[in-house]
Amino acid sequence: MTGDALLSIRDLVVEFPTPAGPVRAVDQVSLDLGFGERLGIVGESGSGKSVLARTAMGLTRTRAARVTGQVRLAGHVVLDLSERRRRALWGREVAMVFQDPLSALHPITPIGEQIAEAVRRDPRVTRRQAATRAVELLETVGIPMAAQRARSRAHELSGGMRQRVAIAMAVAGRPKLIFADEPTTALDVTVQARILDLFDALCREFGIGLVMVSHDLGVVGRHTDRVAVMYAGRIAERGPVADVFARPGMRYTSALMAAIPRADVARQVLPRPIPGLPPNLLDPPPGCRFAPRCGFASDRCRTAQPPMTARAAGAGHEFACWHPGEPAVDAAVAPRQDREVAE
Repeated sequence: MTGDALLSIRDLVVEFPTPAGPVRAVDQVSLDLGFGERLGIVGESGSGKSVLARTAMGLTRTRAARVTGQVRLAGHVVLDLSERRRRALWGREVAMVFQDPLSALHPITPIGEQIAEAVRRDPRVTRRQAATRAVELLETVGIPMAAQRARSRAHELSGGMRQRVAIAMAVAGRPKLIFADEPTTALDVTVQARILDLFDALCREFGIGLVMVSHDLGVVGRHTDRVAVMYAGRIAERGPVADVFARPGMRYTSALMAAIPRADVARQVLPRPIPGLPPNLLDPPPGCRFAPRCGFASDRCRTAQPPMTARAAGAGHEFACWHPGEPAVDAAVAPRQDREVAE
């Protein structure tokens, strides 16, 4: 897909210096995203999801981190661009919706002016046109009484409205790609559903590519086309979302699925938390990084990193595991009997 990809990441490494030594937050990651495609990136906190997204957008400051590899975004080699040229991409080619819109939005400036500022990155747009366009964007994302709300400040809006404003700012420059970093974490279920439906509609209407960073497998399963599972800075599994969730190959993916409460089975199977903690990236284990927490791990897992293996030829489903699982019912952290509770 690389030749036609909107986003192409190859062998990306992001390493942060610390007093105790370097921490490799992203380790040899490769991904592709096509035009209009939706990709979910899932994993536990600290797995490198947000660092990957911010680096791909060009937000990771290379003065504070060592970044190697290649990121191509709409034909631009992001890591080779100067900071000024990277800024020129933001809003026009790529945009980001941050996890906490209250922190991302300016506390004093009215939201209409903030959106208008994003619109006016196009030098052909006048101030009056930008103000009109800001109200139109608020209407597009479902803000009621948009003309009045445009004069509001961020703290005067609910969490769901603030997130809609952040989305309006992201699409103001008609970008080809949006990164959404945990866009619904702090929202209640009904507002979350409306925000996710809004993303779906925008992708369909404008052909925008979407990279959604999340820890919620249910959200990713319903609102993305493909998924990449990250663990300890590496890609553990990737492929079409339906294939990955139906037949997870990497034991970590299976463990994540086993940790989710299920309502689609005749007997309620209690969720099984993953034992232990993710590895310390100052000194990661030499083999599979999930091996210390995996009940299926062998000596080979503890000493040799498994390569990415195709689940089926041509399907685009790959995983890194020496002892892959088969159907999702086999998903388990350790080979132990399911604990069940009668309905």
